[in-house]
Amino acid sequence: MTRITRVESLKSDLGVADLVDISAPSLEEGEVLARIERFALTTNNMTYAVYGDALKYWNLFPAELPGHGCMPAWGHAEIVESRSSEVPVGTRVFGYFPLATHLTMRPTKVTSRSFTDGAEHRTGTPEVYNLYELQPEDADPRLDSLTAIFRALFITSYTAADYLRERDYFDAEQFVISSASSKTAYGIAYCLTDSPAEKIALTSARNIDFVNGLGHYTQAHEYADLTALDPSKRTVYVDLSGDGDLRRRVHEHFGDQLAFDCLVGSTQAEGFPEEDASLVGPAPVFFFAALQLDAYKAAGQSRPFMQRYRDDEREFLERVAAPERPSIKLIEHAGLEDAPTVIAEFHDGTTDPVAGHVFIPNVG
Repeated sequence: MTRITRVESLKSDLGVADLVDISAPSLEEGEVLARIERFALTTNNMTYAVYGDALKYWNLFPAELPGHGCMPAWGHAEIVESRSSEVPVGTRVFGYFPLATHLTMRPTKVTSRSFTDGAEHRTGTPEVYNLYELQPEDADPRLDSLTAIFRALFITSYTAADYLRERDYFDAEQFVISSASSKTAYGIAYCLTDSPAEKIALTSARNIDFVNGLGHYTQAHEYADLTALDPSKRTVYVDLSGDGDLRRRVHEHFGDQLAFDCLVGSTQAEGFPEEDASLVGPAPVFFFAALQLDAYKAAGQSRPFMQRYRDDEREFLERVAAPERPSIKLIEHAGLEDAPTVIAEFHDGTTDPVAGHVFIPNVG
């Protein structure tokens, strides 16, 4: 019987994670067993954990340990057992997986390009999280690693930029982007190049040189230097940190010139921001990429959106991974033993922003 190893996070302290060994259940008719080839860990995974209960991320892969959740991640897998006539052994897929060696799925809505995991516990979440795209058999490991790292991040960056663009950027003269060293943040700055507004980075002192070297921002400032920013310019705050104290400082500094507060991520928060009637200016609006994608689907625009997205994603990956000026250093971990340490580093903010952590769970 196949043994499954998973990483489960303590909900009360997301910096703590444990390895759990379980037996894979026997497949029922219509089910498949996927052997996970590789997945990426980024600050985005911490956002999933922070919103695990509120947005039902914890429901996707129910945990074994009490008080724990199984953090989801994006990656590639191969079907190694199948009781589905539509998804044979050897099929490779890209999609949402637990931090684990294997996953049992129930393929539904099978097409020549994808299928949906129709497992009962996965209902109630946006369809994009249950969709698995079929992949070519001749894998390019480096491209697979880059896709695992950036696909969910860049599609968030891309759709957030779309969201702002569709609203004429709220007539912003400048975008102020927090947690600017994060991959989603500099992806947003990259996607906003068609706007003449300045792209101003807010980051920690230790990451300022990295952010300045990216080439995606007009200027970069440490968090302590927020008051150096021009408060007379119409400003959109793109919040990747989720830090409540920083949010208050931003609102107070820009006052009536703050046109919009777009909350995209929570690299430095433990949950949704509480409503604060005393906050100066507009209330934060949470941006959820999955809802934007669902809106494209409802409007019949999914295919043209994905066509332009894939072209732009390819250009972005070529930019960030260019040998002459790479923005990322791939770090591949054999097995899952390093995962708790990497999770702890993301949780306390000590991870190197240039690092791209990819796990290859099945080794040997």
